[in-house]
Amino acid sequence: MVSNVSALPPFAAAQTLTARAAPADEQAKPAETRPGAVAVDSARLEHREDVLAAREDVAEARDGIDFAIAVARQVRALLGEARDAAQRAADPATPDAARAADDVAFRAALQQVGQVVDAAIADGAPLIAGDALSVQADPDSDAAVAVAGLDLRLKSAVTGEEALLLTRGASVADRVSAQESVRAAETSLARLDAGLRRLDADNARLAQHDGILKALDGALGAAAAPDLDADGARLLALQVRQDLSRASAPIANAKPNAVLSLFRD
Repeated sequence: MVSNVSALPPFAAAQTLTARAAPADEQAKPAETRPGAVAVDSARLEHREDVLAAREDVAEARDGIDFAIAVARQVRALLGEARDAAQRAADPATPDAARAADDVAFRAALQQVGQVVDAAIADGAPLIAGDALSVQADPDSDAAVAVAGLDLRLKSAVTGEEALLLTRGASVADRVSAQESVRAAETSLARLDAGLRRLDADNARLAQHDGILKALDGALGAAAAPDLDADGARLLALQVRQDLSRASAPIANAKPNAVLSLFRD
């Protein structure tokens, strides 16, 4: 499952700021008779509320991703213990008594994996059940952004597409079983690591996107400020539009009040 976080669309808000900078009746007046302040536009304020709602949804999504990452790292540590026990049991030089002890340790680690994951899902962590997380990240669109999940549940049987190949009934009681469990554990760890990298990347991109929303909120608020004249509002709107249009502009060294361009794929 591929995440769509990197494909966030540009906002229409920047395109509306210029048109809303001064009411039509104000534009019709001679320059010397125009008031120095811009009236607060109700449509602009409503759009600002949409931006704040998008920021809230992004923040909730990032909390969910943070939780999923924490659980995944805990699961990784336990899988590492299970893999180590399986490797010891798969060694031809390992005595039967030692292999039996390794089997106990292996099963205990898997049991803990199941307990950690099941408890996290019960606490509300759909990502680690393999479910995608829907994020309403764009205030100008009803389309949601999907963050792909990472299924960390142990099952009685698995297919080649599932993240963890180890099953609840896996064992290292004999050499053959131990060798199979080593392969399954290593594949599981590789898939988990890839999932963690993806979740980390999605989280970072959402953080960058929140920076865009924050700056856009600031621009909308500044454009409606009573001490900002019409010319200043139009200039600010133009700057916002230019910043949003530079999709390849670097995000480093951006000024706090500038709207960052959308991050690259």
